[in-house]
Amino acid sequence: MIDASYTVLVVDDSGANRAFLASILEEDGYRIVQAVDGEACLTVAVAERPVLILLDVVMPGIDGFETLRRLKADAATRRIAVIMLTSLGDQESKLKAFDFGAVDYIVKSANEAEVRARVRVHVRLAMANEELMAARAESLQQIAAAQRSLLVKPSEMPDAGFSIYYRSLHEAGGDFYDVVPVSDGVYFYLMADVAGHDVGTSYVTPAVKVLLKQCATPAHSVEESLAYLNGVLSKTILEDNYLTAFALRINRRAGKAVFAAAGHPPALYIPKDGPASFAECENPFVGMLEESTYRSASMDVRAGDRFLLYTDGLVEGGSRKENWIDAKDGLIAVAERLRGMALSEIPLAFVRGMGADRPDDDVAVMVVEV
Repeated sequence: MIDASYTVLVVDDSGANRAFLASILEEDGYRIVQAVDGEACLTVAVAERPVLILLDVVMPGIDGFETLRRLKADAATRRIAVIMLTSLGDQESKLKAFDFGAVDYIVKSANEAEVRARVRVHVRLAMANEELMAARAESLQQIAAAQRSLLVKPSEMPDAGFSIYYRSLHEAGGDFYDVVPVSDGVYFYLMADVAGHDVGTSYVTPAVKVLLKQCATPAHSVEESLAYLNGVLSKTILEDNYLTAFALRINRRAGKAVFAAAGHPPALYIPKDGPASFAECENPFVGMLEESTYRSASMDVRAGDRFLLYTDGLVEGGSRKENWIDAKDGLIAVAERLRGMALSEIPLAFVRGMGADRPDDDVAVMVVEV
């Protein structure tokens, strides 16, 4: 049985030319499908997903160049290798074919051996590329799974009183969070966003988790914890990048909340009685400058008060496409509408209320109840 992955699509308005190419390639074991013009090529390419297309330049209707342009514009066919076929040998036509995304160019006067050789080379390259893409996808899925496994779940730390919504647009998300027990009745909450969405961002999560265990202690203030993260990360994995973060430490025994934002949107403070407001305390990014200094703010809190921490994807990736400053009124309004909702239901409801439930960006939302 012929492997369906070795399908080659031959596109030419000349039946004789199609038959000639088909006879050559069928001898080598390829499965050949044919199309008589550019429009038919687009349809057959989507249906058959050939490994390679031999595409004539001069055809009735849309010519080969326009057909190639449409193939490369369609996500379903853009990765199919295309060799252009023509009786033209001028340099301008060749350059135009490559500019449009062709992998090679064969003049119709080429002999059988040349056609076989060029097809063989580009089929091998196409297959190797697909294998590489599959391996990379598997690797990224493993990285994403490892990153998600590091994110603490509310059920694993029930006394911390939090719920979470987390969605990464890419395999390795730039948004992440952590919850660290400091002492009896005291917890440290972090909502963070690494600039960028490449694979390297996934390595920040375990690094920050390790560092927080070292600095989220009774012996470190919130500003000292941020300074510690900044000092270490600026010398290591964030040398060419930076981290935004909102840090919140709640002491339920003392009824005190201490917080600081490092280039990050402020948390929403939703008291059990009274209007919602922002917990604002601006500071420099983490990891950008080694000598950055940080400060924190504090407030008295009571049982039933809530804090809502989020990343900028909540507003920048939402239907409104705003920055958090322009979205302030909307954030307050949505928070007020969710006031009587159960803690576990609030994060998703808040995301939907802000129109950010579509996959436009990484989004993380954490609700903490005192």
